[in-house]
Amino acid sequence: MNQELYFELILIVLFTAFSVIRINYNLKARRAGYRTVIEESKLYSILLSIFICYEVFTLFLYLLFPQTLSWGELNLPYWLRWAGPFFGFCSLALFVWVHKSLSANFSRKIRIAEEQRLVTSGPYRFLRHPMYAAFYLLHLAVFFLTSNWFLGASWTVFLTVIIFMRINREEKLLIEKFKEEYLFYMQRTGRFIPVFWKRKKKAEGLTSKDAL
Repeated sequence: MNQELYFELILIVLFTAFSVIRINYNLKARRAGYRTVIEESKLYSILLSIFICYEVFTLFLYLLFPQTLSWGELNLPYWLRWAGPFFGFCSLALFVWVHKSLSANFSRKIRIAEEQRLVTSGPYRFLRHPMYAAFYLLHLAVFFLTSNWFLGASWTVFLTVIIFMRINREEKLLIEKFKEEYLFYMQRTGRFIPVFWKRKKKAEGLTSKDAL
C-alpha cells in the first residue's frame, strides 16, 4: 500500500470518527430534555450548513477525483506529511475529551438552558473553547494529510469566519448567564491556546492573600 493511500484512509477515519462522536452526543443532549432559553440565529445555521456542504464536497473531490484539485498540491516531503496523523489524532482525542466533559450540556447551537452549569473541568480548565481548538487541529491535519494548500487554506478560512461569527455572541451570553463566575473564568483561560501565565498569576495572587 503506497503512502498516499495511507493518508487518504487516515483522513476518512478522522472524519468518520468526528461524525460518529458528534451524532452520539447530539442524541444524548436531545434526550437530556433541557428547555432551551436562547438558540443560535438562523443566519449562522444556514452559513454553517453551507460550510459543511463545502467541506464534504471538496473532500469527496480530493478522494475520488484528485486531478480536479491537483493544482493546489504542494509536494510536501512524506516525513512532514506524517504531522497530519499526529495533529489529527490529537484533535480527535481533544474532541472526545470535550464531549465527555460537557456531557448533557453539549449542544451544536448556542443555547443557555435553565439548568445549565458552567463547565470548568477537563480541557475547560485550560481553554474556554477547546472544541474550536479541536477543529483547528483537525484542519491543520487536513493540510498535512492532503499536502494541498487550497484545501488547507479555504477550510481554515471558512472555519475561522464561522467561529468568529459565533464566539463573541457565545461569550456574551455566558457572561449574562454566569456573570462574575464567567468573567473570572475568562481571566485565567485562553480561547484556543492555554495561557499558563494567567494561571500562574492567579496562583501568585492567592498566595499573597494567604500571606496577609
